[in-house]
Amino acid sequence: MRSAARWSVFIGILIEHYAGNFPLWLAPIQAVVTTITSEGDEYAKVVAAAARRAGLRVEIDLRNEKINYKVREHSLAKIPALLVVGKKEAETHSVSIRRLGSEGQNVLPTGEAIAALVEEATPPDMKRARLET
Repeated sequence: MRSAARWSVFIGILIEHYAGNFPLWLAPIQAVVTTITSEGDEYAKVVAAAARRAGLRVEIDLRNEKINYKVREHSLAKIPALLVVGKKEAETHSVSIRRLGSEGQNVLPTGEAIAALVEEATPPDMKRARLET
């Protein structure tokens, strides 16, 4: 069997094992920053840029859709974390984190939220290597 075929079999087994619901460190898109209303658009861009600078794989969703629609759509896409911002979050420099498979949400200061996601996005082998040094 050629190495490309082995690789595709491995990826297929991985997808099947996780049922597409990858842990944050393995997910192709780790988070989506989305807005409640257009009043949060500029702050959403700031949050997304900060997350990218921290090394997270992030997309931004500024569409003029209802937040429930956006949450459902990103849940179906199995995005591990949804960072929701609105006028209130922009004023307090915070984000509301909604995790895949969870009904609730957690509001944290932006820097704290990004730091927590970066820690979770660190692959297990990198965490072990960090502990050993």
